[in-house]
Amino acid sequence: GGAGKTTNAVMIGYVLSTLGIKTLVVDMDPQSNATKSLMLTRSANNEGAVPAINKTLMAGIEQASFVDLPVEIIPNLSLIPSFIDFEDFPKYIYQNITDEYKQDFLVKGLLDEIKSDYDIIIIDVPPMSKEVTKNAIIASDYVLISLQTQERSLTGAESYVKELISLMKKYDLNLDLLGILQVLHKNNGKVDQYIMDKAIESFDGDNIFNTVVPQMERLKRFDVNGITNKDLHDKK
Repeated sequence: GGAGKTTNAVMIGYVLSTLGIKTLVVDMDPQSNATKSLMLTRSANNEGAVPAINKTLMAGIEQASFVDLPVEIIPNLSLIPSFIDFEDFPKYIYQNITDEYKQDFLVKGLLDEIKSDYDIIIIDVPPMSKEVTKNAIIASDYVLISLQTQERSLTGAESYVKELISLMKKYDLNLDLLGILQVLHKNNGKVDQYIMDKAIESFDGDNIFNTVVPQMERLKRFDVNGITNKDLHDKK
């Protein structure tokens, strides 16, 4: 947790939508931080807008359809919202699906039914949930790893890559690692530079983006007020 996965998922989705790319963000984290952020964004960009979540991700799992789940946030950006009930996802698949292949490919099958409606689908995953992570990986064509410059985040990224390789071999997945995006824990920190150097050793420099995401108060404000392009930074 705290590696910037949700912030990156939400911000990338927002920016893509402003470029005219029809984007869907799927919140697969029961903490539902992406849902909260994007619903705030919906309100911030639509004066008088009221909450419009009729069904969440877990409801879509149970009804075996995601067709009526997406909520429009702004033009070209939609959300499949999550809620705390998604914590029951592992229990649901073990109680209702006996075949391991069908357990692992459940979300992929449901997303395949709606993927033609979007140019890109971004899946936000929780810090720890083997069942959710497997479903998200299998449903994806590309993987972006968010790495905060802390030792435990680096260890977690190394474990994640091992799981990624294992799933690719097991199911012969056609999956590409886009790269590793570093998120600074502290701007210009010595520990941050040390972790960045270790990451280059572990993952090969070619797999790490040159772009580094700094700590920014502005991004923290987006979690409180929603994302807008109305401040001075965007008008320069």
